[in-house]
Amino acid sequence: MKLAFLMIILTLLKGGEMSVAFVNTQTLEECEKRAAVVRTILEKGGVTIEHLVCRASEVQFEPFVHGMEDDAERQAYLVSFDDKTATVEPIASCEAAGAPRAARYCATSTQKLLPQPR
Repeated sequence: MKLAFLMIILTLLKGGEMSVAFVNTQTLEECEKRAAVVRTILEKGGVTIEHLVCRASEVQFEPFVHGMEDDAERQAYLVSFDDKTATVEPIASCEAAGAPRAARYCATSTQKLLPQPR
């Protein structure tokens, strides 16, 4: 599968848990432009941003829908990234993931991972 780019937005929730949102883009340039806009919006809203990065990735997510955060079912993901690429794996829960490590985070999201095309 062809790599595209994934914007990963890790934020801290009031209870100390991590939340993650994803935006798929075709190019790094598009991802970085959109990330600058997202950063401004979140910072003006007082949201604590842990990481906001653009990385090459094969995963695709359903689009983020504003206003669904409180009511929607949350999915748990292990999110890992280095300077160039990212991986995202669905898991049962963050409690089952164990202790966080450098560049490996467990976070929940209202977005669902889309199936890989065959």
